[in-house]
Amino acid sequence: MKKSLLLLVSFFVACTMQAQQNELLYGVYTGSGTLKGMGTLKAETYDVAMLLNDPSLVGMRITGINVPLNTVATVTDCKAWLTKQLTLESGNNVPDITSIDFTPEGKWVEVTFAEPYTITEEGVYAGYSLTVPSVDTDNDNDPNKVPIMCIASNDLGNLYMHTSRSVRKWRNLPETAYYGTGAYAMVVRLTGDNVKEHAAALLPPDELNTYQAVGKKTTLTLALENHGTAAISNIDYEMTIGGETIEKHVNVTVKGSYFGSKANLKVEIPAQQTAGTYPVSITVKKLDGADNEDVQPTTTFTMAYLSEFPKHKPLMEEYTGTWCQYCPRGMAGMEAMNKLYPDDFVGVAFHNGDAMTITQLYPNEVNSFPNGYLDRVQNVNPFSGSSGASLGIKDDWKRRQNIIAPASIVLEATWADDAQTQLQLTSKTTFVRDFGTSPYQLTYILTADGLKGSGKEWYQQNALSGDASAKSDPYLSYYANQPAVIQNLEFNDVAIQLSASRGLAMEGTLPASVEGGKTYEHTYTFDISKNELVQDKKKLRPVVVLIDTRTGEAVNADKISLNNEADGIHQVENGLSTLENGAVFDLCGQKVMPELSNSQNSLKKGVYIVNGKKIIIK
Repeated sequence: MKKSLLLLVSFFVACTMQAQQNELLYGVYTGSGTLKGMGTLKAETYDVAMLLNDPSLVGMRITGINVPLNTVATVTDCKAWLTKQLTLESGNNVPDITSIDFTPEGKWVEVTFAEPYTITEEGVYAGYSLTVPSVDTDNDNDPNKVPIMCIASNDLGNLYMHTSRSVRKWRNLPETAYYGTGAYAMVVRLTGDNVKEHAAALLPPDELNTYQAVGKKTTLTLALENHGTAAISNIDYEMTIGGETIEKHVNVTVKGSYFGSKANLKVEIPAQQTAGTYPVSITVKKLDGADNEDVQPTTTFTMAYLSEFPKHKPLMEEYTGTWCQYCPRGMAGMEAMNKLYPDDFVGVAFHNGDAMTITQLYPNEVNSFPNGYLDRVQNVNPFSGSSGASLGIKDDWKRRQNIIAPASIVLEATWADDAQTQLQLTSKTTFVRDFGTSPYQLTYILTADGLKGSGKEWYQQNALSGDASAKSDPYLSYYANQPAVIQNLEFNDVAIQLSASRGLAMEGTLPASVEGGKTYEHTYTFDISKNELVQDKKKLRPVVVLIDTRTGEAVNADKISLNNEADGIHQVENGLSTLENGAVFDLCGQKVMPELSNSQNSLKKGVYIVNGKKIIIK
């Protein structure tokens, strides 16, 4: 191991840290934001590392590392180092390129290596180490418990940690239990002929957003990443798609000096009139009028244009309780939406503090009652919505319904035993296109309608009683004409059992990579043998939810009633003349016939959907 002999240390605060001429600063930290300590809460040695393997860095030279310090922590044995491999010998970090001691003083320490290191195509790890000699276990605020300074970020992929007691092997930061405060704020200083003044690249879009309906344009948000020393105020780019070339000049604001400084750029992708996949190429040609010198000025991706899309059934979750005098408004909203959109409205009511409570750990953060969430991302009043109007929730729900869903999802249910205690659910999910990296997973919620009981926990407090304006509202008038305490009320949409804690996504319910057009089946069984809220099995209504695990968003849902009549199931043996005409879909949401005729024609035996009704062809 080569030891550096020269050390230059200077101290400075984060807000004034600047790169020297022809020098780039590389790291998750890009010059702004509040730093916060992170640690294992123990006295031990910490080794933290950052992998530099971006192709744009090849040929640049590392001159040093800027190390952020928790100024009120007591640390010793501080070292900055470079290594090709993260290696441990007898539990100690052993760098194979260079290692140099530094003195911990100030908010930042600028460490300069005796000889710059040239980055190769294999990349290199840059890191630092320090030792916490002791911690005060009785003091929750002891700064020695959190000596590693971090910046809020989800960009954790190339960050690694090892400690002498808690993390005994090198691990990627997300694999440890110590990354809640963000990413390491360390900064690597780069120089050399490969450092350019004007260099930037557009990062490709999330593939989950690269689909659209035929004949419709779309706007993608792409990140413009600065790889040069100069700030960027405008760019010129050229886009090609479907044989068309489009040139644009747009204003942006991206700071210089920090490699990876970003700004979001909205790029309009033109409509395509024929279904299919279309390669898209976008080249950043000019930065503030200067030629773009980036090694990868062009980004490419594929757009899929589809002629048909799955129906999006937004998930409406209401938070309510019988003790809550204002909650009848939310109940009225749920009831009205069920009547207006019986096939498409998927409602779930979580009760709090009454006889129907099954949990107080909800999918969403709930600080007041009544409360509601659409698709787990839009917090709305479950009756008046975001507008405050009577049944304003309808407009919010319809706007969510217009969002294109990435997959169709259909739920089937059957009893797995004669005693009807094992309710087996089968979901069928069909994606609109290939997703090489899919974050989508499922969860199941068992709800019940018509719940009722005796005793005060079942008495609904009702602030709408006698309210003159509520009496004139068609959706609230029922409650306005009821007493201030309603007894013998039936409760619908009540969540009575969950497949996962808090109703969150279940890992492994769908593959990590999915193919467009392929149907993925998953089976889950609710054991209701001990569920005291099962009052009438015909009034059970299971729900399946498709969730984006990155954001928690519910991107589609489906429900099914165990009452065949309520679910609109028709069994057909000798023709379809008694049913309404309409397009025929299979259970995956794919159209199989444009119109239903008076005979079965080419329909095979199976289950189909016509005008929202399930039809069984025998």
